[in-house]
Amino acid sequence: MSQNMNLMIDSTSIMPLINQNQTQLIFQRHCDYDRSNGNLIPESVNYQKQVIESFINELKTNFTLYDLQNTYFIFTSSNTISNNFKRCVATTNIAMELIKQYLQENQISTNHIMNLNDNLNYKGSIHESKHLTEPQMFTDSTGYFEFLKEKNQGVNLDFWIDFEEDLSKDKREELNSEGPDQIVERAVYYINILQRYANYFHLKHPNSRLIIWNGTHYDLISPLVKQRILNWEKSDIVKVQNCGGISFVLSESKEIIANVNGANYPFDSQYNKPLHRHF
Repeated sequence: MSQNMNLMIDSTSIMPLINQNQTQLIFQRHCDYDRSNGNLIPESVNYQKQVIESFINELKTNFTLYDLQNTYFIFTSSNTISNNFKRCVATTNIAMELIKQYLQENQISTNHIMNLNDNLNYKGSIHESKHLTEPQMFTDSTGYFEFLKEKNQGVNLDFWIDFEEDLSKDKREELNSEGPDQIVERAVYYINILQRYANYFHLKHPNSRLIIWNGTHYDLISPLVKQRILNWEKSDIVKVQNCGGISFVLSESKEIIANVNGANYPFDSQYNKPLHRHF
């Protein structure tokens, strides 16, 4: 591993980046949380509020009232549960509530947040997606989590290096459990679904902007950035700050540009398997 291959993803890319007829996908890591009870840590909640306030300030600075009247939001999240608490849902809900308040302040219908539109089927809640969850080894009952834990004498740094670098690939494949490559495939598959939805949305809403805000985990963002955006090795280090994340801009021409810490990168979303109709 090169000493230069080390990155901390912050919240820089969580800002409005799109023009008319474009879609922005935000992939944001959840707030920090208390491992003993699953609840979000107050200091991290406060930081999340600052991130969203910065996002709203960018809207105030760069969006006209006409722009805002033609901007729509969808909020989706991992449905991962820890001690009966969904940390990604709670984190994403902070974003939705603050943006809802901003729309109300500007006399814009909260139906522009599609989760809150009574004519749709989101029922006023964050849409939960299995595509955004933490590694499936925690819930798939294959025994891979137990194998890694025993091999590395606990869920420690060695455990995570083993998982993230796929050092036990043969055993993982024997147990048919998900590894970092499969997490990246899952993320790219989801991006393809969202791109197809965005194309349909803009046909129905010409000159609009669509922001799809996805609450997810370090374990999805880090390998996605390494493998599909920066083309780094698995052994390279990409950390993700709590409440940090990345964005993708989907253009009218179906081109996708990834934004990591404010820098743009071309993104190859090629995926060969047939897609589901819904996300």
